[in-house]
Amino acid sequence: MNTAPADTAHSLYALYETLPNEVQQAFLEELMQKKHQELADLGFYLACKDAKDENEFLSEQEQQAFIDSLSQ
Repeated sequence: MNTAPADTAHSLYALYETLPNEVQQAFLEELMQKKHQELADLGFYLACKDAKDENEFLSEQEQQAFIDSLSQ
């Protein structure tokens, strides 16, 4: 198993944590501006993965509300 990507990601996050708050804020703003869709997709993927892992599924009403929201 290649852990290099995870190790690199952890190292980058550790570096981020050492930055002054105003630099962290500026970085997050730029990240949101330039990678908004990728972040939204990742958030959705992780939420679905968590729900699946915890066997939490939508009720019939929640399913229909979700389907209805897709057509908007």
